[in-house]
Amino acid sequence: MSTTLLHCLLVAAGGALGALSRFGIQNLSVFRVPTYFHTAATVVINVTGCLTIGILWALFNHYHVARIWYLFIITGFLGGYTTYSAFTADAMTMIQDGMWLHATLYILVTLVGGLGGCALGLFLTEKLLKG
Repeated sequence: MSTTLLHCLLVAAGGALGALSRFGIQNLSVFRVPTYFHTAATVVINVTGCLTIGILWALFNHYHVARIWYLFIITGFLGGYTTYSAFTADAMTMIQDGMWLHATLYILVTLVGGLGGCALGLFLTEKLLKG
């Protein structure tokens, strides 16, 4: 299927909404703490985003949802919501500051949590849908 202007607009609109959602979560008072604990917001965003991708992936496949919804929600919204660039910047800041243990834990929790969240969402939702 070819990419159309509509597809591009759906991804852009979803991405804008996802980025605004990420910005809102990052600015919640619960994440306004000193030092590197601000990275908790990035971890929460990345893991919940991956979990949501897994759940929606299973639902969209099960119900044969039109491609435009994948583009708008998964590629656009969740692509804009998750924060790989913020994740890498946070990790590099910790490394530059000599906080190797914090950086290693942060990287591991984000990567394992993200992959685990996506797999959990996908496989549990598929299992639930099969009854």
